[in-house]
Amino acid sequence: MRHGQSKGNHPIDTYGLDRELTEKGHQQAKEAAKNLKRFKFDAIFASPLVRAQQTAKIIAEEHKLAILTKDALKERYHGVLEGKGIDELRDELKKYYEMRVNLPYDKWKKVVMAKGRETDEEVISRFLTTIREIAVAYPGKNVLIIGHVSIMITLLIHLGITTYKELGGKKFENTGYIKLKTDGIDFFVEELSGIDIKLKNEQN
Repeated sequence: MRHGQSKGNHPIDTYGLDRELTEKGHQQAKEAAKNLKRFKFDAIFASPLVRAQQTAKIIAEEHKLAILTKDALKERYHGVLEGKGIDELRDELKKYYEMRVNLPYDKWKKVVMAKGRETDEEVISRFLTTIREIAVAYPGKNVLIIGHVSIMITLLIHLGITTYKELGGKKFENTGYIKLKTDGIDFFVEELSGIDIKLKNEQN
């Protein structure tokens, strides 16, 4: 699940930095906690970044669980782009946005968009390794992971659910989530909330 709205999302979207939740973000987390009561969670994991920790704390209290923190769940590191406004860099990064849409994903995932910025390949490698470890530790259990939008989008593309071209300007809303099922090796998307993407089993 994506964290609630943070001061890095509003009023200006920025790359990276560790920002707290806004007042709206706190309210979103409270609403998510109520909505998620339909699930019985056996564990809650979160990114170490403050916006994910604050979101997780609100939900964990509702479910009477401790927060387990994994460094590998943190947002993509953006290198020299950290702290810069996303909109102000659109012209500067235009060629990379075009490459992301037009290149085959196997090529794009290795592209370094800016100095020091993690590639899609680096992001998905650390993320999948960690959630596989969690799956092995909690077989047959329900686990909630509070994380970040860039990782979630990269996961959907890696799993073949969508592409950067199909996504266009679609955004993953704060506290939107991906419901995954796993056999401990592969992951399958069962449900999406917070983004306008239809799964194959919903298209008929």
